[in-house]
Amino acid sequence: MSARGTLCVFAKAPVEGSVKTRLAPTLGDARAAGLSRAFLLDTWALATRFDAAHAVLALTGDAAALPALTPRPEIRDQGEGDLGARMERVLSCALSDGAPWAMVVSTDLPGLPASRLAAAARALDEGAPAVLGPTDDGGFYLLGVSRCPPGLLSGLPWSTLSTSRRTLERLRERGLEARVLDGWYDIDEPQDLERLRRDLRTRCIRAPHTARALREAAPRLSVILPVLDEEARIGRRLDELAAMPGIDEIVVVDGGSRDRSQEIVTAHPASQLRLVSAPRGRARQMNAGARAARGSVLLFLHADSQLPLDAVHWVERTLAAPDTVAGAFRTWHVADTEPGRRAPWLHLADLRSRLSRTPYGDQALFVRRNVFESLGGFAPVELMEDLELSRRLRRAGRIRIAPASVKVSGRRFLAHPLRDTLIVNAFPLLYRIGVPPALLARAYRNTR
Repeated sequence: MSARGTLCVFAKAPVEGSVKTRLAPTLGDARAAGLSRAFLLDTWALATRFDAAHAVLALTGDAAALPALTPRPEIRDQGEGDLGARMERVLSCALSDGAPWAMVVSTDLPGLPASRLAAAARALDEGAPAVLGPTDDGGFYLLGVSRCPPGLLSGLPWSTLSTSRRTLERLRERGLEARVLDGWYDIDEPQDLERLRRDLRTRCIRAPHTARALREAAPRLSVILPVLDEEARIGRRLDELAAMPGIDEIVVVDGGSRDRSQEIVTAHPASQLRLVSAPRGRARQMNAGARAARGSVLLFLHADSQLPLDAVHWVERTLAAPDTVAGAFRTWHVADTEPGRRAPWLHLADLRSRLSRTPYGDQALFVRRNVFESLGGFAPVELMEDLELSRRLRRAGRIRIAPASVKVSGRRFLAHPLRDTLIVNAFPLLYRIGVPPALLARAYRNTR
């Protein structure tokens, strides 16, 4: 049986504010650090189950910040210098201790299949001078060598699309012809989390600590519903939202309903449901709901609009990019009853949501709470509060439209299809050229 090699788990102490900094703008420093700790726990569990090598923890940073690792690790200091210098130092140290080969593996790839480690060890045991496992972003997740000549990794470009290629060239220059393993992916950017969630959900990979941390790191989503005399719809809407996984809170803001709306909300069994009151007016009601909500993401939903079943997935995916401050859905207007001869007009109301990049309120606008608060919320105007906020959001960052549709009641549009088509297209222009929202609101109410 071949002598055991050394597997060096290359890690950074998970100190809040210093790890996973490209994820922090989306998750926050605390949740990014929590995810980093989970990555380390899962990678260490993989490494210590690997019988072909003795696992050591190659650490930079304060060891006191480490989570409780089992078994307790043998810690080796990475030392000073760039990534190449530190990696070379750790590999040389392991080989000088008598290991026939040594390899380093990153903690940024929770769920790495054990088969990748086995393939690397097998290649080195069979006499391959080196092995390298490339990542999708041009780097590598594993590097193993049977010898480590001085300067092997110095001066290489790190965190670039050419890192793995240049590393292979350097190994070859030093007489270490590398065997290339199957590729894998690491977790650096917010969009990488989507693939990780999918693979964990479909059981393609197993990383229990990471799965738990991802659930905790997901944005807490609050749905805010402004209502006024909506007894015919509010119960059905609450049933849909309560059954939707990932919605942490439903805040209904009543603007003084004279029907049974408040009674229906109060009697609803949903545990995440809250009822608050506010002066009548959609902007005032939604601002009151935002103040009462606890979520880090706020989704504003009209009572006559139905979210898609996978709405939470699209909220998370849309906000995964750190430059995105808000998002919305497309609309798909549906008739509450048989539309009759006016049916062909119904989807004229949906053109705006497919052509415009400035979402309206019926598109179920969702926004990062910190951005919403920094902008002062909705302006206290009688109409166009959604357009006015969207314009300010565009100055703060990017707004993305999810490729999924909110079903919107076509009751008002079918009542006056031509006038409503004119209104939804002309009012934004009138607002932009300075027509007061109060005047537009009076004209809008006259069409109902």
